[in-house]
Amino acid sequence: GAGADPERAADADPAGSAITAVIPCYLPNEQDIIEETIDWIMHEVESPGKLDVLVVYNTPHDLPQVEARLQELAAREDWPGQRRLRVVRVTESKSKAANLNAALRLVEDAYVVIYDADHHPDPQSLLLLFEKMVREGLDCVQGSYYMRNLSDNQFGCSPWAFPFLARIVDAEFFTDWFLMKLVGRVFLGSGYFSGSNALWRTEVLASRQFDVTAQTEDVDMAIQQLLDGRKIEFCAESRSGELAPMSCAAMWKQRLRWTIGWDETSLKHSGAFTDSGRLSCRARFGLVWTFLVRWVMTLLTVGTVYVGFPVTLRWSLTDAHWGKLIYYAGCTCFVAGTVPWACAVLEAVLRIPDRGCRQGTIQAFFVFLVASPFGFAAFFVLNFCLQIASCFKLCTGSVKGWEVTARGPAKAPACEAASAGASDRSTSFEASASFGASTSFGASESSGSDTASTGSTLHAGSAVHAV
Repeated sequence: GAGADPERAADADPAGSAITAVIPCYLPNEQDIIEETIDWIMHEVESPGKLDVLVVYNTPHDLPQVEARLQELAAREDWPGQRRLRVVRVTESKSKAANLNAALRLVEDAYVVIYDADHHPDPQSLLLLFEKMVREGLDCVQGSYYMRNLSDNQFGCSPWAFPFLARIVDAEFFTDWFLMKLVGRVFLGSGYFSGSNALWRTEVLASRQFDVTAQTEDVDMAIQQLLDGRKIEFCAESRSGELAPMSCAAMWKQRLRWTIGWDETSLKHSGAFTDSGRLSCRARFGLVWTFLVRWVMTLLTVGTVYVGFPVTLRWSLTDAHWGKLIYYAGCTCFVAGTVPWACAVLEAVLRIPDRGCRQGTIQAFFVFLVASPFGFAAFFVLNFCLQIASCFKLCTGSVKGWEVTARGPAKAPACEAASAGASDRSTSFEASASFGASTSFGASESSGSDTASTGSTLHAGSAVHAV
């Protein structure tokens, strides 16, 4: 669908194109950004038909001022296009999963799209999701993410810290959505649900419950739906900007939760991958490859480094037998590493105009670094350490409730962001142009108000990066 006209979606099913946008929120952690997110979706996101927004939040203690402002927003009747906002506190909820389960009981429209509380979807992103869903008869269409707070994040430790952690994560996300997920789809024969910026047929999503005990409830939901034979596809052109972690420590905590979530969910459902059911042989192979073989591949990579490298010191490359084997193995690894590297960089270069010359070039440079063999090696070391920590916690039973990633102070009061006029919004929302948004939006590095990429809302859509 990149070349498809999203306006066709509005005429494809005029009677049933109503959509409810669900925003789950852990209010103590996201009180500074939730109003800005509501304002953004209400004013900027285009829809093929009626669009209502449903905010479902939980909080362990009352926040009278914030909750009162949210109710004031819900009472407004002057939203564009007669859109309606509902705000519901889920009193017994202690997780994003419980918030989503409560929301699905309230949704009456045929379609539901999920956005995390820090997400600012690109204006045409929902149209692209809907057009692809109608055109291909899908049950779910999953859009992509990018980082919108590109200058707020520190990489390294003080005083040797530099504000480009978000750039690194943004380049990683770009490579994953525009390259690696295409490869994964070849094995799986399908896309999968990644947590946010995903459009569902309401009856399909509501047929299953989000697991309130899972570290990554959306990965668990993804596997449940795939085992039911649901048709899910990716639409990388439908983009949504999220907030990156503010520091390496915050990123470690976030990625560790993702890794634990993937591991516990894979173990939970592994037996069902080979059971009789609605899945084709290709789909079963894809599930095994995506969720189980990754452990084997990690061990093989570690073995290659710790066994292969000493072998090269023992036998010369000129050796008649081992030398040739080492030489051919090295050439294979070189090609296997440089081809994805070249493809990722080429894709980033081709998309420079989408983001503007300066910002697009900066992104292409970071993609060049992250997708390179050196970048791959760095991320592999990170993921290997995360895997060890995850296995240790799972084996020792020390996994506790998921840890909230702390938010930083907003750059402007949330109430001001929510009540600002269109001219003010156009400045604070310029960062939506990241890696391919509409060129009519600027390329500002500032997102406007936040600090970390997950909070209580689980960005397991990005959890694939922990694999």
